[in-house]
Amino acid sequence: MTEEFDTDVLIVGAGPTGLTLACDIARRGIDHRVVERDPAPNRATRAKTIQPRSLEVLDDLGAVDHVLQRGVAYLDMRFHEADGAIVDRPSISVRANDSYHTPYPDPLWIGQFEIEHALRHRHGELGGKVEFGTEVVGIEQDDAGVTVTLLTQEGEQTVRARFVVGADGGKSTTRKLIGLPLVGETYGWQRWYLGDVTVPDLDRAYMHIWPSERGFLGLTPLGDELWQFQSPILPDDEPETPSPAFYQRLFDERAGAAKVVLTSASWLSVYQIQARMAQEYRKGRVLLAGDAAHVHSAAGGQGMNTGIQDAYNLGWKLDSVLSGAYMSLLDTYGTERVPVARTVLEMSSDKMNKALEQAGSGSEQGLGPALKNIGEGSLNSGLGIRYRDSPMVYHRGEETVSGPVAGDRAPNAGGLEGAGFSGDLFDLLRGPHWSLVAYDHTDPVIFDNAKPTHMHVHRIGSTPDSKIFDAKGEFKRIYQPYPGEIILIRTDGHIIARASAGQEMDIINHLAPFRSIGNQVRPY
Repeated sequence: MTEEFDTDVLIVGAGPTGLTLACDIARRGIDHRVVERDPAPNRATRAKTIQPRSLEVLDDLGAVDHVLQRGVAYLDMRFHEADGAIVDRPSISVRANDSYHTPYPDPLWIGQFEIEHALRHRHGELGGKVEFGTEVVGIEQDDAGVTVTLLTQEGEQTVRARFVVGADGGKSTTRKLIGLPLVGETYGWQRWYLGDVTVPDLDRAYMHIWPSERGFLGLTPLGDELWQFQSPILPDDEPETPSPAFYQRLFDERAGAAKVVLTSASWLSVYQIQARMAQEYRKGRVLLAGDAAHVHSAAGGQGMNTGIQDAYNLGWKLDSVLSGAYMSLLDTYGTERVPVARTVLEMSSDKMNKALEQAGSGSEQGLGPALKNIGEGSLNSGLGIRYRDSPMVYHRGEETVSGPVAGDRAPNAGGLEGAGFSGDLFDLLRGPHWSLVAYDHTDPVIFDNAKPTHMHVHRIGSTPDSKIFDAKGEFKRIYQPYPGEIILIRTDGHIIARASAGQEMDIINHLAPFRSIGNQVRPY
């Protein structure tokens, strides 16, 4: 007797992480539900930077246009010194190095609610919806599935799902119910006042900073009228309860009476910095993603972005397992993403420590370089994240390979021309399928027999008679391929293998532990 399930995947949490996963599995036709404890969509700015790699993810999911329209690429800093002097400095955000070959090299300043809006809208286009005002209060699982107790406005209900993904934030109920603790450190002296405020007559082309020996004040423009307010609480100070009147008093005391007038304030918060993470992201059929799996300082703009990329790594693996791949494929989610979180925690903590060392500096000279350090670093963009140590990656045959190798993100390459096609490599990769690039190779390959929903084979060549002509030579310059080479790229844009066409069966056999018996042309 076959057990019936209410849904294949229950996603807990409708922030950027949960919505990214929802969009990814919705486009794959997976039956799912998204539940959110809050009664309505978030309207707080919260996270305020989206990085290049996350923009690539949103592009692939069809959710990037709104973000590009609303985000700001360059937001220079304007320091208001105590003596009345104005000092302008370049933005703390840093454009990605050209070597990454991305169509989105610039981080964008944008409120988290805008990202959620874009993803929620895309999820709706794909036929999905968010169930607001619905809280998870119980989880029990067995070998076949997960039984979840939900508390809704109508009362309790029980849902039977094949998998549950907790994307419900740093205080994750999902994580607590399955008994996976966050391990790490809470920095009792690293606290911030945060809030969304409106301020008239302030130039929105800048992030404004008022240095002070009692802790600097910052205002970042996000959206049409909002400014995100932030101010570090110095170690010897006891936090006061945030309120519009209190924030106004901070400005009057540190910037000068009536120099800055707050006309409204919302989402008032004291933010306590932690650097903690779960040591594993899966317990049976329940998985964690985003802040439910790792929490850290906002320095470097990684929190929301790491969650988006968690979900992008997980979505296709859930799809594969639901389609018959082995559960061992889900083990690679933690294998690949846990090291990323560890590195992000270390990096963001170091950046925050350096910034807070200068938090009480009374001038731009001390504070400016410390803030600039927050935006610098090769990890920030997310484009350099790679999975070279993943058990999925096939490394044999790479001895002569130059350019990106197996495990790396596949960079873009433009100037490709073919019958009815003119565009770049990302145009070919976009969608919920794997891709095989055969370079200067016209003979049949095993993957030609794969279903188009599973695999697209692209024959790129160096001559005009090629099926897809590398007209500008960009693909050759970036990938340095040799004639007869095949490059296998996962649906999440990471290279699985670079090898000669004669090694196809070796690659398939290498991936055998992750795919179901009998599915010989599906690579996973």
